Amino acid sequence: MIRTLLSRMGCLRDRPMKRCRLLLGLAPLTLLGLVLCVCMGPAPKDTGVYLLIDREDTYTVTADSTLAYRSEALYVRQNNTGAVDVQLILPKGQEVLLTDTEEGSSASLQSPSGDVRLLAATDGSDSESTSVTTRRETVANLLRRSNIEVAGDEMVVVDLTSGTTNITVCRQYTRLRNVQVQTDYAVERIASPLMKKGTEEIITAGVPGSVTQTYLDIFVKGKLEKSEFISATADNSVTQVVKYGTLVDSVSRDDKLVNVHRNSDGSGYLVFASGDTMAFSSQVTCNASAYSTKGRGASGRPTQYGNIAVDPSVFPYGTRFYIYTDDGYLTYGMATASDCGTSIKGYKLDLWFDTYREACRFGRRNCTVFVLK
Repeated sequence: MIRTLLSRMGCLRDRPMKRCRLLLGLAPLTLLGLVLCVCMGPAPKDTGVYLLIDREDTYTVTADSTLAYRSEALYVRQNNTGAVDVQLILPKGQEVLLTDTEEGSSASLQSPSGDVRLLAATDGSDSESTSVTTRRETVANLLRRSNIEVAGDEMVVVDLTSGTTNITVCRQYTRLRNVQVQTDYAVERIASPLMKKGTEEIITAGVPGSVTQTYLDIFVKGKLEKSEFISATADNSVTQVVKYGTLVDSVSRDDKLVNVHRNSDGSGYLVFASGDTMAFSSQVTCNASAYSTKGRGASGRPTQYGNIAVDPSVFPYGTRFYIYTDDGYLTYGMATASDCGTSIKGYKLDLWFDTYREACRFGRRNCTVFVLK
């Protein structure tokens, strides 16, 4: 049958010229058939690992990833259509920087202020960087048409943290990552000895701040192998300063006097172990005796510990004191002018005690007396 067809076409004549023309006519058809056979065959599936980095996070993308991601520079689509390439799709017309490190080498990035920039291969090996204009295509297709092969132990890093998309093929990827940590402000409390206890005043308002923590991240095949803390900036929060009052009208008998602050005019304030303070108008030295008579004093107040006898012309009834003996025998503590006596004249006092024995033991002693405000 073929012979008959060729005979009709005039190809069986013993003319060498026509045979050559026949062979030349069949050659392109044969080549086209071979090309179609190759193209119709199954293309190798992309089994690569992609590390996608933006300003917010880092993502590992493989053929079976379900990541939904979209930005102006790239978007990720789930590979549920049987596509050969991992679906990291680049828009048309953007400039991309391709970096192909030598097989087995590492790429290093630094992020001083949240940005990530390519520095160099960490092991000192050579790397080639090329600027390529994208079509609307996958990252894998861009690498193929740029004649960049990805070895089995390498990954493809897609860095979207700067104005230019950086695509790097490497085995190990190192970067410095900055993390902003919000901090609360500290509170500094300053005692105010002449402010009433229980009151406060904010002198400086507190302001929250932040600390930038820097970590060294090392990725291998898309996985974070190591993250090491490197440094942190100083906390820029503003401390809140609060002034609080410690001034009281009286203290307990067991609250020890620890300091006396005196002003040039003779006034001042007492500081106690509890932190409480009491203001005084003057400090005097008095000679004190003791008594324990039961009843009521000349002012009408009952005789009891703390109600003492004075010269009303020097210390009017109701005057308040804080008293201790100069020889260290006793801290009498709080006292109020409540009684008088024929022998109590000028800067003399008569201190009341619960028992006659205590009064006798006290006898007569010089005392330091703070006249309280």
